[in-house]
Amino acid sequence: MCKTANRNDRKRKASSGKATETALRFLAIRDHSREELKRKLLTKGFAQAEVKATLGELEARLMVDDFRYARRLAFSLVREKLLGPQRISRQLYHKGIPADLAKEAMNQAEADLPVKERLQELLRIKLKGRLLEQMTPREKRQLANAIFQRGFLWEDILQTFQESGGFTEE
Repeated sequence: MCKTANRNDRKRKASSGKATETALRFLAIRDHSREELKRKLLTKGFAQAEVKATLGELEARLMVDDFRYARRLAFSLVREKLLGPQRISRQLYHKGIPADLAKEAMNQAEADLPVKERLQELLRIKLKGRLLEQMTPREKRQLANAIFQRGFLWEDILQTFQESGGFTEE
């Protein structure tokens, strides 16, 4: 009985033309990509045509702008999270950002805080005042793996480790 009621509620929502209102509520909380809004509105039960019209209207009013969103997200992931290029790319893809916009946003964020600087800052935070030379090989491997999980390439990690007192073994 509850499932039927939920379906009927969704149909009523969709037929009442409230897609724009719902999208604006989502946007009031935080910025969204076009694809994110599309997914959310479809999940709420709005018709494909109504969702398309709503997204077109919001884009015309500059309330939805994938490049602006991608740039903000990329800068946030670079500055606040200190993530690497692989992880940022994955996040942008997950949010539905087209590849060309994602690449341009990443390039701008990269210019703001290059990989090498992010890695050095991340090392400083992770080492908590210790020197890399004071770590055991096992601790170095664990640290390198943790940094790799943040989306940095092995070449960049190894180069930063070598410049900071290094890896004496692979």
